[in-house]
Amino acid sequence: MALTAKAFAPAAISNFFAIYYGGGSSPDNLRLAGATGGGFALSSGVVTSAWVDRDEAGPGISITVNGDPAYEATTTKTAVKLLLQALGEGERRIDLVQTVDVPIGYGFGASAASALSGVVAVASALSTKLDREGVAYFAHAADILCRTGLGTVSVIYKHGGAGVIVSPGAPGLAKVLPVKVPKGVRVVTASLAPYGKASLLSSPEMAKRVSILGAESVRIASDGTLESLLRAGEAFSEGLHIGSPQVRRLAGAAKSAGALGASQNMVGQAVHAVVWESDAERVASAMREVEPSAAVRVHRLAPGPARTLG
Repeated sequence: MALTAKAFAPAAISNFFAIYYGGGSSPDNLRLAGATGGGFALSSGVVTSAWVDRDEAGPGISITVNGDPAYEATTTKTAVKLLLQALGEGERRIDLVQTVDVPIGYGFGASAASALSGVVAVASALSTKLDREGVAYFAHAADILCRTGLGTVSVIYKHGGAGVIVSPGAPGLAKVLPVKVPKGVRVVTASLAPYGKASLLSSPEMAKRVSILGAESVRIASDGTLESLLRAGEAFSEGLHIGSPQVRRLAGAAKSAGALGASQNMVGQAVHAVVWESDAERVASAMREVEPSAAVRVHRLAPGPARTLG
């Protein structure tokens, strides 16, 4: 008999970050590794439905992403394998079906949300006694090992809204400063193309530049206000300068149309603009006008963290 469960994890946009690898890939080092930085958790994200056959050994883990059974889903698969190894479950037939409601590879934290919702669903199906931090750790570790992310899991497993990671590490170790966001704030995004995050994270020169800029942005945002968070993101984006001319035009158009702040998603050829709800459609229209090829969407902030469903 198959055991089933469903889980959701919010997508998250980073607008600045600094890299901390912790010295290696051992379990202890992965707990210390991560990132500082700031950003926004969205009400959009990833829903994972899990079917686990615990009675018989099976062929392993199959994952279907947005209807595609051939999608590699390397980070999610790695996270689930780490969970099963820790539980001593061995090879089991596990089928995951994921709906990813944000662009993949554009700086929306899709890999982190997919891995986290995946391990939460599988852990729930198995009725594990691991606590929330223990389950989320495997998504955090997989995100780092697969070089798809660094610190997003350590936020979205416990927090929604907006915040700043002021101390890096795995879930439960990272320290997050919540940023108070007034009611009626929305996030307008415009997505153009993916960005090769792995190449950025593996370049020593770029990693050093990211960390210098990121540390300064954390300092700017450390008062916990939305204004400072937006200012820190814009300073980081301008200093890193990996955005295309189209990205810069989108951010400029958003601000000219009334956005409170706008900067590049980290990391993707995409822009997020923080706006009042009353200005959201005007800002979205301005972004569509300046770059008709961009996929533009209005988001609410996530009211809470990752969770099981039903």
